[in-house]
Amino acid sequence: MNRYLRGFSVLGVIGTFIILLQGALVTKTGSGEGCGNTWPFCHGEVMPSYHTVELWIEYSHRIVSALVGLIVVILSVWAWKTYRDHKTIKFLAFNSVFFIVLQGALGASTVISKHTDAVLALHFGFSLLSFASVALLAVFLFQLGKTGDLGFDWQTIPQRFRYGLYGLAIYTYVVVYTGAYVRHAGASLGCKQWPLCGTSWLTDLTGQAGIHMIHRLFAGLLFVLTIWLWWVVRRHYTERKDLNRGATFALVMVVLQVITGGLIIWSNLQLMIALLHTTLIAAYFSALCYLCFQVGLPWKWSKNETSISG
Repeated sequence: MNRYLRGFSVLGVIGTFIILLQGALVTKTGSGEGCGNTWPFCHGEVMPSYHTVELWIEYSHRIVSALVGLIVVILSVWAWKTYRDHKTIKFLAFNSVFFIVLQGALGASTVISKHTDAVLALHFGFSLLSFASVALLAVFLFQLGKTGDLGFDWQTIPQRFRYGLYGLAIYTYVVVYTGAYVRHAGASLGCKQWPLCGTSWLTDLTGQAGIHMIHRLFAGLLFVLTIWLWWVVRRHYTERKDLNRGATFALVMVVLQVITGGLIIWSNLQLMIALLHTTLIAAYFSALCYLCFQVGLPWKWSKNETSISG
């Protein structure tokens, strides 16, 4: 029975990933108003009487989101009932439902009521949290199926490192938000050169160029911090294969993220590159969340409180 649960969790991961991509596609193609200001149907019709590309991009996003939402609810209830004694599974199951419902509600709200770009950017952020929750739920379900135990070993991890790792995960969410804000504000080509904006790193932090450069600067710091994370793990935790795998994966993802960020500018917003950019940040953020679970909550006292400064 648990084998079927693990297989169903893969379906949930694929589904939430598709929602993530479709949401980015809606924004990139300007299809957010393809169905007018009615929800859940398109212009108040179950089957629209006329057809446009923008209409079907938006409407297919709604249909897939509803189906995947049902899958996630079934998965979460199933996982909760199967592993009642595992707090991690129950926590992720709750978050999976909470964030997919929240993103759906915000999506409906943005259609019915006009919102600022700042509020619209939150929709992608919640989609990212939904994907990460379902992805980690699947990872840990497979781990339980393989070893029968999640095997978290946080007691040898100094608090300073744990706080740093959790801080990096939170900062990543901020960077993701600035990227989503760039898209919704129409500032993706606010700077048409890369990595500089014209001849300078710093530009007037107002208008589209400013919005764009703020995201670049935030993303550049994220790149540096990820290198730090990988270096600390490689130096101090060579025996922890889980941390090394997670940190190496995160480093690869952030390098590719930087490369695709440049390619978006050089290709003049080529759609497939932009969608790949979205895919990479989702994988990167999920890797950081995985590492956070592996090291435990930062305020828990460890057996060895030797600080690590790198």
